[in-house]
Amino acid sequence: MLPRSPERATAPAAAVAPTLALKLTSDPAALEPARLAVLDFVAGYGLSERSIFRLELVLEETLMNLVAHAFPAGGAHEIDLMLRLGPGTVTLCFEDDGLPFDPTGASPPARPRSLAEAAPGGLGLSLTRQATSGWHYERARGRNRLTLEIARD
Repeated sequence: MLPRSPERATAPAAAVAPTLALKLTSDPAALEPARLAVLDFVAGYGLSERSIFRLELVLEETLMNLVAHAFPAGGAHEIDLMLRLGPGTVTLCFEDDGLPFDPTGASPPARPRSLAEAAPGGLGLSLTRQATSGWHYERARGRNRLTLEIARD
């Protein structure tokens, strides 16, 4: 399923940061089209390979966690994604009506003591923390808003 209503707003004034806004469904099939839309949007703005890698990692981990955990009752939900390209940072803002969850206060998972104890998954928040330079979470009017900043190289 494709992201719905892609909106590009790039103002000619240098003071306004280029911005991309997407409305996604809470369907895993929406993740790849969203990733491609983001990569297409940032293509002309001179991001380094390292910045693009971090952007993709943060985008995929956050969207996968939302789709997998925010809506346990199922049903159709929307996830609003806003990307803003600043001179020193890329800002991603995710907004949804899922279960309240503040990832900024979540504890890192316990490290397994052996390979036999290791289970796949559970490292998304840790990876996202390492790839970002800033986190902000708020819950308002029944919606989660997570804002993540990625430093540009």
